[in-house]
Amino acid sequence: MANKKRAKVKTTSSSKPIALAKAKGSDRNTLFPWLFALVAITAICFFPMLNNGFTNWDDEFYVIKNEMLRGPDWQAIFSRDVVGNYHPLTIITLAINYSLTGLDASSYLFFNYFLHLINTILVFMFIYQISGKKVNVAFLTALVFGIHPMHVESVSWVSERKDVLYTFFFLLSLIKYWQYLEAGKKIKYWTCFLFFLLSLLSKPAAIVLPLLLLLLDYWKGISINRKVIIEKIPFLLFSLLFAIITLKIQSTTAVVKLDSYPFWSRPFLGCYSIMIYLLRFLIPYPLSAFHPFPKTEHLEWPYLVAPVFFVGLLIFLWYKRYNRVIIFGFLFFIINLLLVAHIVSIGSSVVSERYTYVPYIGIAFMLSMWLNRSKSASSRQIYWATVSLITVVFGYITFLRTEVWKDSGALWTNVINRFPDAPIPRTNRANYNITLANDPAHSNNAKALYQQALDDCNMALLNKPDDEEGLANRQNIYLNLLNDSLAFADAEKLIKLYPKNKAGYYTRGVVYNRANQPDKALADLNKCLSLDATIDWGFSYRAFILFNSFKKYTEALSDYNKAIELNPQANHYLNRSYCYYYLGDKINAKRDAQTAVAMGATLPDEYRKVIGL
Repeated sequence: MANKKRAKVKTTSSSKPIALAKAKGSDRNTLFPWLFALVAITAICFFPMLNNGFTNWDDEFYVIKNEMLRGPDWQAIFSRDVVGNYHPLTIITLAINYSLTGLDASSYLFFNYFLHLINTILVFMFIYQISGKKVNVAFLTALVFGIHPMHVESVSWVSERKDVLYTFFFLLSLIKYWQYLEAGKKIKYWTCFLFFLLSLLSKPAAIVLPLLLLLLDYWKGISINRKVIIEKIPFLLFSLLFAIITLKIQSTTAVVKLDSYPFWSRPFLGCYSIMIYLLRFLIPYPLSAFHPFPKTEHLEWPYLVAPVFFVGLLIFLWYKRYNRVIIFGFLFFIINLLLVAHIVSIGSSVVSERYTYVPYIGIAFMLSMWLNRSKSASSRQIYWATVSLITVVFGYITFLRTEVWKDSGALWTNVINRFPDAPIPRTNRANYNITLANDPAHSNNAKALYQQALDDCNMALLNKPDDEEGLANRQNIYLNLLNDSLAFADAEKLIKLYPKNKAGYYTRGVVYNRANQPDKALADLNKCLSLDATIDWGFSYRAFILFNSFKKYTEALSDYNKAIELNPQANHYLNRSYCYYYLGDKINAKRDAQTAVAMGATLPDEYRKVIGL
């Protein structure tokens, strides 16, 4: 629909309609120095993240243990969710990274880093267009987007590939829609729609885009009439489709249960999150990858005053309802937070820094337009002082903040320093230390690592006695420390409270086997694997029981085959070698033994002789 056919609303002097005339010097040569400075500053601030690795905060599900990436498995990518999200395009990009560097995090992080730099340029171009080609406004808005410390989580965390990827297509869609409003060419409209679909396939958060298109209509001065609404129907239909898909998936995974956080508490949680996001825009401190929900039986004062803050914000917006800059900026901010405002609570954190990645564009735009309201020398001095302050303060915090995501130890220690009583960071750090302790490379300090993990689990269970991960990790620690009675007690409790948790059956099975009760041990391992047939250590230990207690070498061989398929490691190959040997297959026994040695395993001299190695 051509723009000239649309009805326009009249604007008052206070609404400051956008000038559409080309600004002088708006060619590429004039923009290049601004873009170069913008990208250089952002690149420097985020550069330390390129030395980081994976964390145990979803990275194991997105990458490390994600079988979809191997191949890749195209059918699974387009038919299954990952951690409660349907985002096949994101998984495809991770599969590309896997084909390049396997389980080396370097390519994954570089891809995030590069996408963030591109997104920063796109923010500049979007704001440059809608501001009437005000380069100062575009630069400051994009600078805040590029180096704001609250955005480190979206960029430095491998699992948040979905954030930077969906934003890439999201911004392209907004840019194309504005070009459509400017030129009225249908090709721009359908290109906008195509980018919208790609954004949806990257992250369901893109479902709010139709509301932003209406907001751009408002900013352009177009009245919301029947034709404008009809134009949005294709966008609304796909938003509805992806909303249904997401709710269906997350209703059994990521959505917080109503009985955990009752309906009456939702306004307090929602107002609190919006208040914190606004405050953190100005003062990004303190920062944390995890912000635990409060205890609803005793809400602390920040939650109680948050509705007052929100009502005050609404009153302010009503008072400024004729100021297009303020209304546009705040609505851009609010619309992009609608899905995470705790109308339905998602995840385990009341505030998540990654949720500000797109919303802060609106607040930064509002600030930039306000600073650009005058062409006087004093206003220019204030503008450049603001740019300098943001570059130094935000840039310094961001530069340091990227190192928090170096590994799971650094990440969860940082969170624990902020929230020492929260169970989730404690159990996640415990899980990380258990993994290190089980690694032969850390055998010299394994006991100290187990002890730190035990301390974290005890703290988690002190604050939440029925914590599932706390029990699962602590029983694992006791098992490794050969404290079978305490391991058995935790396993029993875990099975009673969470009968679908595989870890309880595994631990109890190991304890039964050590106590010379192989029948009970085998039954528990069978139950463990019936709950999850993707754990190599479950197949490996069941094979161990079948081999040693029941002399069922063929069945043990089958389990070791499965363990190697899931996780080809040295011990699995060595144990399969023994199976082959006892089955009279010395050729395959020797082959597996050679593989095990090449991977770092140590073979007994006697066994070397009998297989001719």
